[in-house]
Amino acid sequence: MDIEQVARVVKLVESSQLYKVTIEDNGQSVTVVNNVNQQKTASPVKSKIIQNSTDKNSADQNAANLDSALSQVRATHVGRVYLSEDGATDHLVSKGDQIKKGQPICYIEELTRLLPVVSDKEGVVSDILVENGQIVEYGQPILALELY
Repeated sequence: MDIEQVARVVKLVESSQLYKVTIEDNGQSVTVVNNVNQQKTASPVKSKIIQNSTDKNSADQNAANLDSALSQVRATHVGRVYLSEDGATDHLVSKGDQIKKGQPICYIEELTRLLPVVSDKEGVVSDILVENGQIVEYGQPILALELY
């Protein structure tokens, strides 16, 4: 796999709504993670290459370690995210709020249903990674948490 192929994959992931893509070629694997919604600086690099390795198991293990270190609550459905129950009320959670496991943090409109997303972790909201009305993919980060 050459650098031009990797650059094309990065551009494709950045322009899509994919969160993570792994590509294997001739015993090498590259995992690209789309960090567009997490980025707070004006850096031109929007995606990050996690691993380029000949050992698939070590690439999967490194990606799993990165995911667990981020402490994020992720989308459980594909659809449009709403941070409040309706447009007239306050958001269910805000930056700095303490959330408990099982607490609703937002809703995702899937076809005609409004489905709640509940937190699978406890902690303090350090950042909200999506905007109200944004379309999200399954597994896309919604909240960043500081665990306690």
